[in-house]
Amino acid sequence: MRSARSTSRRVARAAVLLVLAELILSEPGLAQRGVKAPPPLPDTSAITKAMIDRGRVIYRGKGACIVCHGERMEGTAIAPPHRKSTGWRAAKDGAFPELVRVITEGVLRTVMVPLPNGISRKDAIDAAAFIWAVNHRDASP
Repeated sequence: MRSARSTSRRVARAAVLLVLAELILSEPGLAQRGVKAPPPLPDTSAITKAMIDRGRVIYRGKGACIVCHGERMEGTAIAPPHRKSTGWRAAKDGAFPELVRVITEGVLRTVMVPLPNGISRKDAIDAAAFIWAVNHRDASP
């Protein structure tokens, strides 16, 4: 026969599980909380010369990417190159969405901060388009 203490523990565990289930199942989505999901990334076929040109300006200017990654994306003592020929550390295979992710989220335990120098998400997409184009479309750094 079960003791009152054992029964009490089971009831307490069941109550905790019910509360957790309620919290998990009732968690509102982004839209319900009034938070807009980021817009979808353009497909690489939608990357335009204008995006690449804006990205080049951001890379060399406002984003200050050039400081750590080098004038020709060759890398420095501070940060790795942005060239597929040397491999990619954080942006898996140099894929466009991965480049955007690294620029917008940063890389933990490195000098790569999210949205460097306060650039916008649109700036990050343009900078990623530039980096991607240098590696896939013969754009010059």
